[in-house]
Amino acid sequence: MLPSLGRPREVGAPPLMFALAVGALLPVYAGCDAPSDSGAGGQGKGGIEISTGEIETMNGLKSINGFKVANGLESVSGLDLSAGLSGGTGLSGSSSFIATADGRTTLTYLVRCALPAGHTLSKTNAGIAYSFSGEVGLAPEWETGACDQTCQQWVSACMLALVNTTGRHVSLWTVGQHKALGWGSNAAYPYQEGSFFGNIFTSPPSAYYCGGRDYGVHPIDGRIGGTQTEAPYTNIYGAGGRCTPVCTPADIPYASDGVKACSGWNAVVTVWHQ
Repeated sequence: MLPSLGRPREVGAPPLMFALAVGALLPVYAGCDAPSDSGAGGQGKGGIEISTGEIETMNGLKSINGFKVANGLESVSGLDLSAGLSGGTGLSGSSSFIATADGRTTLTYLVRCALPAGHTLSKTNAGIAYSFSGEVGLAPEWETGACDQTCQQWVSACMLALVNTTGRHVSLWTVGQHKALGWGSNAAYPYQEGSFFGNIFTSPPSAYYCGGRDYGVHPIDGRIGGTQTEAPYTNIYGAGGRCTPVCTPADIPYASDGVKACSGWNAVVTVWHQ
């Protein structure tokens, strides 16, 4: 069953700029919020439709300029992955994330990927208060506690999945083995572009993708399969490499929707486009 999206609601935000090289994210849209009682692995339970956790989002993470973090986001002064983002130890108000415009934009989308809708992170720098809103909810534990490897990988996959080196606004449909995403198709997004995974917090960062079923079919400039400049990731299986049959597909009956693991990476976001 396809979800009823209704009218996508825009969550306004300035462009994101972050890098390994990773640059500018554009506004994120959500088709519906993930159900709080979804089972592990994004498969619904208790009468919740499996498709209700999927996220429709606008991409545009531009990698050609912005906040350069060649050694990984963990190396940014003032960011401590062993503590929650809401505390001064986890994210200092004097960090590059808060003190610079590009850093704040990076944080806008880091929080958007990590925290669920309705959760807001507030930080003050030089007497100015800034707020960053959650949306997707792939790492809710990071709000008050440590961000472990799993947390880092889900946030990384989310941000990499939004890369568009042209900065162009393009609507996407994302699925994955996480209760904040879930599995299911959407007739409005017929082309399975590819899957994204890695860890942009480590030094050096790991940033990968592999081609989906429709990789290169009606490609979008600025995204994989299309024309890109200074892309922040590489195809883990070589030029033109496909996810199938190397990666592990989603469980039946959602095997055609995307993959849940690739070459040891278990936090994978699969993207479909129009």
